[in-house]
Amino acid sequence: MFDRARQRSCFIIGPMRDSELGDQARLQILAREVVRPIMAEIETRTGHHFDVRTPYTIGRGTTQIMRDVIYELDRADIVIADLTDSNPNVFYELGITHALGKPCISVMEQRQTKVEFDISAYKVLKINLEGKDYAGAQATLREPLDHAQRDADWAKFENPVIDFFRAPITYISPAFSLAQGYYLNFVKPVVESIIRRKGRYRYIYDVYYTSDDGNPEENGDLLPNELRDGLAMEIVVPNRISLARRNYADRFRGVLDNAAVEGDGRLYTSFYRVEGNALVDVPTTIRVMEDAVRRRVRYSDMISEDQPEWREIESQEIQRFQINLQMFIERHENNPEFKNRIRLLNYEPDAPADNLAWLHAIME
Repeated sequence: MFDRARQRSCFIIGPMRDSELGDQARLQILAREVVRPIMAEIETRTGHHFDVRTPYTIGRGTTQIMRDVIYELDRADIVIADLTDSNPNVFYELGITHALGKPCISVMEQRQTKVEFDISAYKVLKINLEGKDYAGAQATLREPLDHAQRDADWAKFENPVIDFFRAPITYISPAFSLAQGYYLNFVKPVVESIIRRKGRYRYIYDVYYTSDDGNPEENGDLLPNELRDGLAMEIVVPNRISLARRNYADRFRGVLDNAAVEGDGRLYTSFYRVEGNALVDVPTTIRVMEDAVRRRVRYSDMISEDQPEWREIESQEIQRFQINLQMFIERHENNPEFKNRIRLLNYEPDAPADNLAWLHAIME
């Protein structure tokens, strides 16, 4: 449902070859004579005001018209696409609309009999603007627009993209957001805590470790300065999402020491590997990617995690996560000590690297 306090937008895309006609251009007529009167009725009945916009609204005095159109599509609550004469630019904008999962109503001039193959299986409403049947066009669009303003759920508006992926493109890959959240909420504060000093020798925050169960801060030993100077964080990114489930991460318990790092107002827990003098963490957050992989396979009810298509998509999602995480690490305020304290380890259980024998013994 729409937030009543937020400004809403209905954006109309369509052919603009008649732009020299000004207010008599087709999109201008569609907005003025058909869509705005319907939206005025909706506002009277519900109190929801929609700003009805077209590329003409935003196109005056700008040289970035396509960028502005994409901006409007991204912000729009409802999109109306006039497919009259099958303009290539309009279909490009329609594809963006479908990918974004926006509630979209497609219309076409009544005289046109052909609907392009790409969308021939989907509803395209016929209107007669050329015959100035504005009342008829309003009657055709009134119910679809009312439905669109009542319910913005993308699942209720069919299009080829949603039918294939079972979600808008923006919902498919969570890799960037997961990497960003993991970096900001764990990696960045932990590494900053282990390297921050007051003066040359004194560390501001303490690191504790213990081989026993329980809270390392209460029952463990303080990591001495000679070890703090070389302490690193090892982030283990497995190439199978299933290996990041928490029950796998729990296998570290009893093999590696428990560790705790003081931070700004909170305590961060991890594992400590004595041999490598490193904190060890598996980003269990990537298990969320299973749903993204499932959406991207061609036939989700006929696929298993061991089939090649699943493995290919899974590998791509994990690689995206790792690339984005590496990007955030590299961008950290040009601080070489920060990124030098982090080791990204890519673990492949079928062919583990020699330097990951310790990890393979735990995860196998």
